[in-house]
Amino acid sequence: MDITINKENGRLTVALIGDFDNAASTKAQRNLSPVFECDDSDILIDCTQLEYISSSGLRILLSIFKHAHGKGHAAILKGMTDEVEEAIDMSGLLDLFVVEK
Repeated sequence: MDITINKENGRLTVALIGDFDNAASTKAQRNLSPVFECDDSDILIDCTQLEYISSSGLRILLSIFKHAHGKGHAAILKGMTDEVEEAIDMSGLLDLFVVEK
């Protein structure tokens, strides 16, 4: 799994690429540290190239939501495949996020 983080248009954009599985979650947690240091903008999670998400990945998404929400900002999911959207929805997390198509 690869992660890119950019600040653009007043948002912190996090692109998740590949499989967000249990094996990738430890590395992802380290790579996502700038997200948890961001206190001044909404967080857009670009799932366009995300192929799979496990329960570990879902827990990290929940952490991102809690961080953004706790700072008064939105957490936004964008570009989910049907499979990824279904996994997030089945976990009950989809309703927490703003969803952009």
